[in-house]
Amino acid sequence: MPHHVRMLHTLRNIGFDIQGARCIELGTGHVPTLPILFHLAGAKEIVTVDLHRRLQWDFAADAMTTLAHNADELVARYAGLVGEAALRERLRMMSTFNGRPVDFFEHAAIRYVAPGDAATLPYPAESFDLHFSTTVLEHIDPTALALILVEARRLLCRDGVACHIIDPSDHFAHADEGISLINFLGLSRREWDKISDNQFGYCNRLRASEFLEIFSEAGLDVIAKEAVIDERSVREIESGFPLDPSFARFTTDDLCTVTLDVTARPH
Repeated sequence: MPHHVRMLHTLRNIGFDIQGARCIELGTGHVPTLPILFHLAGAKEIVTVDLHRRLQWDFAADAMTTLAHNADELVARYAGLVGEAALRERLRMMSTFNGRPVDFFEHAAIRYVAPGDAATLPYPAESFDLHFSTTVLEHIDPTALALILVEARRLLCRDGVACHIIDPSDHFAHADEGISLINFLGLSRREWDKISDNQFGYCNRLRASEFLEIFSEAGLDVIAKEAVIDERSVREIESGFPLDPSFARFTTDDLCTVTLDVTARPH
């Protein structure tokens, strides 16, 4: 939920109205929380695409139940972003599908596409108003990511928006406080591939500037970006952290950016 609220704030700040929007998500995962939340926020339809079929319908049912049972908290978090009466009505309607997430998806115009190739989707040009993801782009091979963003450019209408929350940090550090969020930048390509070259652990290790360049080359103009720089990582760099030579060309801020929100429009 925090990611979705953050995304809605970003969209509001650029004048994008989620009401009636046609949305497409990159990377569904096991729990389709964001598609459900975008429906509750007023989106007209949501397509959610995953390379592998990972969605767990029992998890989806649990997410629906949790959201319905915490309606007051949800309304408070979305104050100023979504009209209360409409949000409560959608929550009430969702609760009538208790234990039937597949039926709810049909009612809410949420379509799950998996396995799906986000670089070649069967939709006409300008089919969507919003292309979004949360902590997904860092898990995609750079060549594939470039093709996916070119496809996003094709799929978005002229006033459409690509809105992506990216986590360029070492994900192993999320579970191990003994290593820093830039720990993987000390490994060679071969060393990193031995650890992460699989569908569950892969991270591309792209730095913030590289993500922005890929957006631009795909025909998407970045109109807003927000970066979080990890101070512990900065201190490590300043103390002589042994970077792999392939990362020597980046600035300290680029190396230590651990959250990157990118909002872009087709040009």
